[in-house]
Amino acid sequence: MLSTGGSRRAAFAQSSAPPIPIKEAIRIARSAVPNAVIKEVELEREDRRLVWEVKFTNDIEVKIDATTGNIVDIDD
Repeated sequence: MLSTGGSRRAAFAQSSAPPIPIKEAIRIARSAVPNAVIKEVELEREDRRLVWEVKFTNDIEVKIDATTGNIVDIDD
């Protein structure tokens, strides 16, 4: 399941499309956590930057800077 976290966030995500699209964020997250199943993807603003949060079913969460594509955090 892929989600932008609700209608308000969906509208936010659509109106300010990040340079790194969702498919690229998923590819980056999968490279960090291979063989895991994605359960949710959200675009959020953290510390004044757009961040893709990719959550896996094994409770690992990968945060990716939506402007640069750099992994900013892996929470396990």
